[in-house]
Amino acid sequence: MTGLLFILVYSLNAFSQKQIPKINIKDLNGKSIDIRNIVKDKPIVICFFATWCKPCLIEMNAISDEYEDWQDESDFEMIVISVDDSKSNAKLKSLVNGNDWPFEVYSDSNSELKRALNISSIPYSLIVNKEGEIVYEKTSYTVGAEYELYQKFKELSSR
Repeated sequence: MTGLLFILVYSLNAFSQKQIPKINIKDLNGKSIDIRNIVKDKPIVICFFATWCKPCLIEMNAISDEYEDWQDESDFEMIVISVDDSKSNAKLKSLVNGNDWPFEVYSDSNSELKRALNISSIPYSLIVNKEGEIVYEKTSYTVGAEYELYQKFKELSSR
């Protein structure tokens, strides 16, 4: 009986994992890309931000400072997705180029992905495993939270 209960609980947990949906986002040149093609076959961090969001920019710059070291140490990979509207795309390119971020930046200017993932506020970060399942989610940013995100990535990607 205990074994049956364990299997039932484990099965319910497995089905409760959210998957990355089939939705197109755009790179900074306007090329449309299915998000699932970006996240397949590898664990990855996805951070949602906006050009007007100060905590978002602080977080992106903090991660940028550590990014190369984290990649060398653990194959850390991250993409960021702007939820700015299409009128702000020129500002987005300028911001990315001015900060020289080492990670890929995409746009969800119609907020389709944001809505599909039920994201209500930014900054918002998630970790996706190599099967495309969302295994960790975090809202907001405080100084030092980038290290917690990185530790969680290492923990989850070693499984």
